Amino acid sequence: MAQMKERKTGTHRRWTAEEKAEIVRRHLQEGMSIANLAEETGAAPGQIYRWCKEGLEGLESVFLRSNQRERRAADKVLTARDTRIRQLQEVVTELSEEVLRLKKTNGAR
Repeated sequence: MAQMKERKTGTHRRWTAEEKAEIVRRHLQEGMSIANLAEETGAAPGQIYRWCKEGLEGLESVFLRSNQRERRAADKVLTARDTRIRQLQEVVTELSEEVLRLKKTNGAR
């Protein structure tokens, strides 16, 4: 990983979400120690621990968004089916009316 760029605002460093995610990812996926990451990136070890904690606490929202996408997709399918059912019911109604009209016409002879 390339050396993380430090941006300072006043006396505090600012890290982008991408930078934080990359640091946490390296800790969790690659098993890199917090101490080594802190030394390499210039982030405080306590800060990296907080990012890890925040990331893990935020996992639920990731899965909630996934479930919401699945529900929206299912809702679209149901809406399309409901629309098709209404169209078919209209056709059935028209055909039923036509059959009644034809029966009346043929019965009147």
